[in-house]
Amino acid sequence: MYELISVEDDLMTRYVNLRNCETGKIEFCFDDSELCLENQKDFSFMNIGETYDCKILLFGRLLKHDELISEDCLLCKQIGEIIKLGLYSAFPIEFNGSLYYIMEKDVLKAVNTKEFWFKPSRKDLVEVDGIVSARFLR
Repeated sequence: MYELISVEDDLMTRYVNLRNCETGKIEFCFDDSELCLENQKDFSFMNIGETYDCKILLFGRLLKHDELISEDCLLCKQIGEIIKLGLYSAFPIEFNGSLYYIMEKDVLKAVNTKEFWFKPSRKDLVEVDGIVSARFLR
């Protein structure tokens, strides 16, 4: 569960700061859920101070076997079966007590999919209380 701390609106998208209720960690996530069709739901219903069941997707890349590990790299541990995020498959992974998801296509190149190094470039809010971002429905 995550508490919505703040929202930073941009022209067509926004960034949300979420506090993980279990770990206290603050997650700075991209949210483009409002770029949807009229009949699709977005995450604009979220209110600051309220708590939500959220799924955060990590975008980035696997570390190459000869690449140096830096501070921004995560040692990811797969903690369950592949799940569906809308129309796409994702690996649930754990890092420092937080649950994230990585697209299956980004992980399949790993020699060991149970534990691997990943260098995230962005965190996206992709699901809130069972509502999936429209981008993952097409």
